[in-house]
Amino acid sequence: MACLFAACTATDAGAQRGVDPDEFVRLEPVLQAALQQAAPFVVTVETFGGTRRVLGNDEDIDGSPPPRRPLPDLKPKPRPDEDEEDKKKKLPLVAPGFQQSQGRTTGVVLTADGWVLVSRFALNFDPTTILITVPGRGTFHALRAGEDTSRGIALVKIEAADLPVPQFVPPDEARVGQWAFVLGRTFAADEPTVHIGIVSARRRQFGRALQIDAYTSPANYGGPVVDVRGRVLGIAVPLSPSGRNAGVEWYDSGIGFATTIADIGALLDRMKEGQVLQRGWLGVQLAQSHLGPGAKIVSTPKDGAAAKAGLRKGDVILAVDGVEVMNGPHFQMLVSSRLGGDVVTLVVKKDEAAAPEQVGPIALLDAPWSEQKQAKDAEQPASFSLPEKPEGR
Repeated sequence: MACLFAACTATDAGAQRGVDPDEFVRLEPVLQAALQQAAPFVVTVETFGGTRRVLGNDEDIDGSPPPRRPLPDLKPKPRPDEDEEDKKKKLPLVAPGFQQSQGRTTGVVLTADGWVLVSRFALNFDPTTILITVPGRGTFHALRAGEDTSRGIALVKIEAADLPVPQFVPPDEARVGQWAFVLGRTFAADEPTVHIGIVSARRRQFGRALQIDAYTSPANYGGPVVDVRGRVLGIAVPLSPSGRNAGVEWYDSGIGFATTIADIGALLDRMKEGQVLQRGWLGVQLAQSHLGPGAKIVSTPKDGAAAKAGLRKGDVILAVDGVEVMNGPHFQMLVSSRLGGDVVTLVVKKDEAAAPEQVGPIALLDAPWSEQKQAKDAEQPASFSLPEKPEGR
């Protein structure tokens, strides 16, 4: 026979349904053209040193909240005297652990003057040395700047000019079912590795990411997810379906995420200044038995923004910034789509007989690390629809 039975059957079935059996053959040059377009701005990230914290069984790989990370002063500093050097040698290791070299991963050029996007996964262990290899341009020492823990991305800076810059696709232009190729440079010196898939869903992770089914793993975290034209849909990062911070445990699940970039220009500017952006937190615990409308409060931690704004047990939150709250999970979605420092205004019913009243504006706090870290037994998809995202959020 000219072909195997299964292959012939599949071809015949495809022809009967009006599907061109050569469709995937014609896709090959499209994919190759996209790779050629994207390859110049896909870089290798290599890290050395750093302290890996001693982790308990229930801890995620991040351990504790990251500090603000302003860029170091590049000017040469005077050599300290011998007494100061002796004191530094006697300082104990602050975090228990051991020195570790993490190795290679992938990054994406953001600007022609040397800003590079990487996954936070690449910098988990606070490496002492970060090297960025740009195709055809050599290897550069990078300085760590700010990050967005809610999106799983970080910024580093190299001293370079005229770097190739990608075109970032606005997330509203992404379409479910369109091709999505994940590129990596962890093991590829001459050209990126590629995994093929589609966009599975939009506006996941509280509106911060696309969901894709292309294979993502530590080998291509930080790499671009590109369309058939080589334009960047997002950056492949390890995130959990619930929106909490995740390690690498989801990479073999068939669920991957691409943090969108075209819509966060103002946030990238803040990251360049060394800011660490975190998911917003109001500080309320909600009654699971209350099915709506609204979200009913059962407690307000005293260190939360809600308690300071006068919210109490029994209050029902009816709206957030003019958006009616369907139920508790919908309310959590609306708040978690914001960042710490953002301001919200609520409509609250404080008594059955009283009319709803406006409370706020309330400045959200950074979510406590206990709220951000991975909780496998509480994983639920962050899938409620969201209102249009405020500009720069």
